Amino acid sequence: MAFDLDEAFQLDIAQVNLKKAHSIVFSLYNDPKIPFVIWLLENPKSLLALPGKISLRHHDYIHILLSRGISPQDEAFVIGFTMGNDLRTNQLHLFIYKFFAKFIYPAPYNFTKLDFMNFNLGFIYGRKIKIKQINEIDFKIYQNENIKFLRDFFGINTDETKLMQEY
Repeated sequence: MAFDLDEAFQLDIAQVNLKKAHSIVFSLYNDPKIPFVIWLLENPKSLLALPGKISLRHHDYIHILLSRGISPQDEAFVIGFTMGNDLRTNQLHLFIYKFFAKFIYPAPYNFTKLDFMNFNLGFIYGRKIKIKQINEIDFKIYQNENIKFLRDFFGINTDETKLMQEY
């Protein structure tokens, strides 16, 4: 049985603290085995990681804060968001990431045209919000803050992110 992230958000996840929200939303998922090539470009422990690099747990937190599910388009949006929110990201980084996402990443991690559209929307939204470098924030200090507070603090407007989900 697939877990519907939208159903979890109907539980008024905004009123729950970050730690509890993560356990509610991602409790049915085991940590996935991430292919090495993806680890190289996206994991903060990799020497070759691109700007926007973020740990899996913190990546999950971004899904929650953006009110995005786990579809390929949602994944693309979240990755685009973290890269766009990292001010070190430049055109070369985008070229490298998009090349790998299209030609090198294995299925189901490789991107379609629709995924690229969502990546670009996420990138634009990441650039737009007031707090930058969210990928470097130590979320441990925010574990007991509710999601609404964190969204307000970071300047994330879920009405906007939901409008961007229509693609």
